[in-house]
Amino acid sequence: MDIQVTATENDNKSIGTLHWLFQIAPPLLMLGILFSTNSGTALFFLAGLFVLPVIFSVISIIAKLIFFKKRKYYLPRPVLTIAIFILILGIAHWSYGTTLEQVSDAAKIIQQQCNANLVCPENPVGWELDGSRVKRSDLGKWFKYSASYHNQAESFNIRVYHGPDVGHNITGGVNVPFEVAPYQE
Repeated sequence: MDIQVTATENDNKSIGTLHWLFQIAPPLLMLGILFSTNSGTALFFLAGLFVLPVIFSVISIIAKLIFFKKRKYYLPRPVLTIAIFILILGIAHWSYGTTLEQVSDAAKIIQQQCNANLVCPENPVGWELDGSRVKRSDLGKWFKYSASYHNQAESFNIRVYHGPDVGHNITGGVNVPFEVAPYQE
């Protein structure tokens, strides 16, 4: 009979501050990734480290909902882990979107120069020469993404890098239609 009374007393105890700290602090530490780098491509790699905890959190939520009466105070951590992961991906997507807008605006100016001069510029204004490549690495707002510019006499191609082998190609030139297309290799 003593065992049942003790179990009932433990069930009725209020959950302490330390418990909530251990539930909320680990997912909040995930936000540190937003301040650890300013490179959007690096963020893409670093966010991959959180895929396993997110999968574990989904499994944990399912298991805890099945046995809800026993573990009703343990749902905040997996839910918060998933929410913060989605927030990180949303911020990265927003930053890449602003980068794509900036590159598209620069490409439209290059397109106008190509049509006006009947030849595409070798090194457009605002782009830096890095060895044999012409590139920009200051694109974006919070996170910076890089883009490389390749030209031929009457056409150009700009490749914007979002992650490993993922991004957008922007093409144009003299009598070449301006086009922005995603690529994945």
